[in-house]
Amino acid sequence: MQRCDVLIVGGGAAGLFCALRLADLGVSNYLLLERNDRVGKKLSATGNGQANVSNIHMGPEHYFSQTEAPQLAKILGDFDEKCLAEYFASLGGILISDDVGRVYPASRQASSVTDLFRFALGGGDVFRLGEKVLSAERRQNGFVVRSEKEEYVARALVLACGGKASPHFGADGGGYALAKAFGHTVTPLAPAIVRLKTEPAAIRGLKGIRCDCNVVLVRPGKPGGKDSVFANTLTRGDVLFTENGVSGDAAFRLSSRVREGDELAINFLPGTAAEKVARLLAAKAERYPRMRAEDLLRGIVHSAVGRAALRRCNISPEERAEKIGAKLAQLAHSLTWYTLPVTGTDGFANAQVTRGGVPLSELNDCLMSRKTAGLFFAGEILDVDGECGGYNLQWAFSSAAAAAKGVAEWL
Repeated sequence: MQRCDVLIVGGGAAGLFCALRLADLGVSNYLLLERNDRVGKKLSATGNGQANVSNIHMGPEHYFSQTEAPQLAKILGDFDEKCLAEYFASLGGILISDDVGRVYPASRQASSVTDLFRFALGGGDVFRLGEKVLSAERRQNGFVVRSEKEEYVARALVLACGGKASPHFGADGGGYALAKAFGHTVTPLAPAIVRLKTEPAAIRGLKGIRCDCNVVLVRPGKPGGKDSVFANTLTRGDVLFTENGVSGDAAFRLSSRVREGDELAINFLPGTAAEKVARLLAAKAERYPRMRAEDLLRGIVHSAVGRAALRRCNISPEERAEKIGAKLAQLAHSLTWYTLPVTGTDGFANAQVTRGGVPLSELNDCLMSRKTAGLFFAGEILDVDGECGGYNLQWAFSSAAAAAKGVAEWL
């Protein structure tokens, strides 16, 4: 049996950062349990290996929760993207932002973030690797935590176990069972920042095509047309067509809110209204009456997108412009309001984060349980997920900082 003041379960972004902040606050007697053979396995692969750790446009409006989360703004504000940049510099690293506000290490290597954290923690003395936690309970002398290898006793316990997304990095959702054992609830779980599956016919011929688009989320059953658009879901970014659906920044940003039966409405000409496109097509058809319908769209959209729009309007690619006539308005509408029925997602196996988790309403401002004193939470295990663009890693760091402060004060 091993004893310590603080036991951190999970060696991902939140667990590592919690350990760093504990050390800064003078708490030295802590251990970190990680089920993998090394810490930061998922962190080292995040952002396509480049580590999009934050965003300069930080704020609670970029996050989702299924329950009330009154502490969210305070936690993000107490340790924001500026604090992260300063802290990163104190460890000997540099953070930079791109033209849309995404923040990366200057090295553009996610593994370098993990390495800086490991160096700052002094190597492996505080890590217990290959330790899958089986159970945790509160006793009079503290928390008793059992792994497959050992039994631990600690005065305070931090659950930073992650969620269910990306199981190939060791995530299996086991932390939710530990939380429930202490009387906590877990909101419904779903994959987020994940590829969306769509009806095959709607994307035929588009595989491998990447477009800069405006995309909104539509839920049938509300009044038709644009009245059924979800509030605040308009986003602009890449849409990458795959064999069975769509990927890319725009799809990822909406994946937290989409459900089966919804539709994505794509404008392949961002900022351009259908009426303007219709006038342009009519003028072009008048100038080139013998032009093929497929060629009518040259210089306007990608040829594969043009063929898909023509199919949707039942226009043959070989049809002459002079014979399209009234269908030009329909074609323009298809290019600016191309709907894709969503049939599902690629699941947790290919998701970057988990939607749902332990509600913040069951915790105090330092993320300590209102049900069990000395029990803290941080990171993806909580019912908070952010948009694509560095928001989820910032939440991991901000929530870990809050939990560490709470632990130090509670001890």
